[in-house]
Amino acid sequence: MVTGGGRSHGLPRRILLLLALLLCAAFASASEGPEWSVVNVAHRGGIAAGQPENTLGAFRRAIAAGADAIEIDLRGTKDGRVVVLHDETLDRTTDGTGPVTNYDLSDLGKLDAGDGARIPTYEEVLQLVSGTGVKLVLDIKVSPALDKRRVVRLTEKYRAVLDVIVGVRTLEDLRELRSLNPNLRTLGFVGGLEDVEPFLAAGVDIIRLWPRWIDADPHAVERVHQRGRPVWTTAGDAPREELERLVALGVNGVLTDRPALMAELLADRKAAPEHPAP
Repeated sequence: MVTGGGRSHGLPRRILLLLALLLCAAFASASEGPEWSVVNVAHRGGIAAGQPENTLGAFRRAIAAGADAIEIDLRGTKDGRVVVLHDETLDRTTDGTGPVTNYDLSDLGKLDAGDGARIPTYEEVLQLVSGTGVKLVLDIKVSPALDKRRVVRLTEKYRAVLDVIVGVRTLEDLRELRSLNPNLRTLGFVGGLEDVEPFLAAGVDIIRLWPRWIDADPHAVERVHQRGRPVWTTAGDAPREELERLVALGVNGVLTDRPALMAELLADRKAAPEHPAP
């Protein structure tokens, strides 16, 4: 497979999906494999682990904790660079103020993102995870300042197309990113249950459902599974009991602030007699 320049060279979609299945447990349906095959995703690097969110220190801690993937938030700077920051503004997570789009990268590099950490670039995070086996989940923020072409080209530069899952919030972003590189795997951060079917029809690979949606509609996970897609959820700072409940409901990936706790839970499930290793 050649990923440079955004071209797929005509590889059939079914072959690309087969490669994705082999490379990442994210595409395993709970009904088709062991229940413990759940993707442990460190939400913003695992923000309950004592490191400032979306910083290289948090990402290193997540890798050490046994996370399968790290979720990061991408935003664009005034000079078109791609940085890792959750909010539109700098006020909550740094000692800066105002919109991130008011700053060039060099100015952002002078800010404190907590405990002396700096706002990392997407390229720095790609360098950090290279060779670790840990995947990246990109939360593509809806913003005209975020250069999605640059995001894709940097992903290709580090040969990370199959190590990245791109989280999209709109069908327009889904189509644009697929046009830039059809090999990219995609996660639909849908706005509600009514959006699930349009995202599935557009070819998204994974659907994220909030726990409250799953509780309100007990068949929501099953319907997505019946379409051959896995379901992820965002659990935040939820305790072990809630993580266990979500896994029991059939979710295939959990974005958690506590990746070490999730790793412990999954290890216990793997070791349990009723969940033998394949």
